[in-house]
Amino acid sequence: MKERTKVTWVEWRGPVHPRTESTAAANKNDESRKSQVMLLVESSGNRALLTQDLCQFCDLVEPSAPSLNPQSFDMAIVDMGGLRRWKVQLLDAKQREEPVFLPVILIISPSELRYPFKKFWDVIDEFIISPINRQEFTERVSMLLRTRQLALTQRSHLAYLVNYDRLTGLPNQNLFIEHLTDSVRDASILNQQVHVTVVHIPLSRTMKSLGHRGLERVASNCSTRLVVLLREEVLVARLTTEEWGLIHRPGETLNRVLEICGRIQLLADDSIPVRGEHIHLAPRIGIGVYPDDSSDANGTLDCAMAALSEAKGAIPVFYSRQIQHEALRFIRTESRLHEALNKEQFELWFQPQISFKSGIPVGVEALVRWRLPSGEYVPPNEFLTVAASTGQIQRIDRWVLEKACATMDAWRHDNLRLERVSVNVTVEDIDAPDFVEFVQKILHQYQLPPPSLELELTETALFETNTKNLKKLNLLRSDGISIAVDDFGKGYSSLNYLHKLPITTLKIDKEFVENVMNSSTSAAIVETIVWLAKKFKLETVAEGIETKDQAEFLRSLGVTTAQGFFYGRPMPESKLRKWIKDNH
Repeated sequence: MKERTKVTWVEWRGPVHPRTESTAAANKNDESRKSQVMLLVESSGNRALLTQDLCQFCDLVEPSAPSLNPQSFDMAIVDMGGLRRWKVQLLDAKQREEPVFLPVILIISPSELRYPFKKFWDVIDEFIISPINRQEFTERVSMLLRTRQLALTQRSHLAYLVNYDRLTGLPNQNLFIEHLTDSVRDASILNQQVHVTVVHIPLSRTMKSLGHRGLERVASNCSTRLVVLLREEVLVARLTTEEWGLIHRPGETLNRVLEICGRIQLLADDSIPVRGEHIHLAPRIGIGVYPDDSSDANGTLDCAMAALSEAKGAIPVFYSRQIQHEALRFIRTESRLHEALNKEQFELWFQPQISFKSGIPVGVEALVRWRLPSGEYVPPNEFLTVAASTGQIQRIDRWVLEKACATMDAWRHDNLRLERVSVNVTVEDIDAPDFVEFVQKILHQYQLPPPSLELELTETALFETNTKNLKKLNLLRSDGISIAVDDFGKGYSSLNYLHKLPITTLKIDKEFVENVMNSSTSAAIVETIVWLAKKFKLETVAEGIETKDQAEFLRSLGVTTAQGFFYGRPMPESKLRKWIKDNH
């Protein structure tokens, strides 16, 4: 019977010799588990006697089904009645367990020796004549169980040799394909993708200069560093001498896969010292995707290998040209983001917010824009997604917050009075240990009263707020800073967080506002949001207003503040100054 080896994501314990590994595992099993003996004896007298003796060193088990699972017992003891009843099932269990020994002992009386036993030879391994010599019985049972345990140990050792890389202890290609097959099966049920990454690290030059042992040391070090870099997010295997395979979790996004590939490239940052030499790594990466590139596990791995053959540098290559185009755009955007942050290519634009009651501007939302040296602008939804995936969003958000407060201070000195500026923040921003201190420092630096700042969070961010972050938001709210829920109604709308979180404002999602005049559902949702806001004593901001009819309808519902192209598009600070003067 084929033994299925269980491997979890990045289940890895460092380089081990297979004999050491398998022997240690077998010894641990021997110590922690008694042998399981199935007693199929119909004679009540013999059954009672055998039970008394066996219980001292074995666990007795009963058949749990008409068939017998060979992995549920280590030995079967039968008498003639039990043998006649269970012969077929015992033979099936022994055949399924082959080549591992599964002993069966027959208890037989002298009178029964006259019966022909030829038809039972393929089932019976030993027989004992009753009345039973208890010492002889115990010794023979113990001997057969030791033989069984030795066979199990050898099977574990062989399974390890078949499924694991001898040097690194990582799964090899056989086990990799098994688990990829499982992932593909799960993904097909859930209609998800599975990304397979193959990493090539050239070691042939190491072999030539430092020999086989030098190569093994570098390969072992690479495996260790890969597992540390990737933590528990993928299954890592060593496919060949120079290639490692990764199975990403079913449903993993392209951005997440690229972020993981970026971590793999960190292998190139540090050399590996071997015999006084410093070996520099230059990983190449190929990626195949189920079901886009292939409909099965082997085919998907082949596609990743084919993509790898086209990889020439640090950029991962996808088998699919469409995905490759998206990946290249992501990687180039990420690279240019670093330059944009360092060379101050970002601009702060503002979109005005109008009081429905007075009709005058009461605030602005600060929005980041990225202007390339060529004068072109990168779409915000394109670069902000990349920034969020690569951990650069916090630097951008902090730049926006400080720039917005500095602009508010400049307007105040120029007598351009607005009640507040609204700035978007993310969970990653709030997670930062110094988030509260940073916000307080900026307000103090520009001598702005806390009510002049509003922090906007999406519903998803608020839903994921933990106790520590809730304390931070409460502290900022107690200072007088406003907290707004962006895109309300589109995510995890909950009365519970309206009650628990220090929210001051609900921003109605523009999708509902855009359809409010032609969709009764959208109108009902907006009306419900306004009603909730009034009950919880919260302000409301309607985003995305583009027509006079929309504005009038929202005003009639009691929405507090308007925002949208009907009043003013996002604009640079210089244009906003003129807009404010014209609309005051």
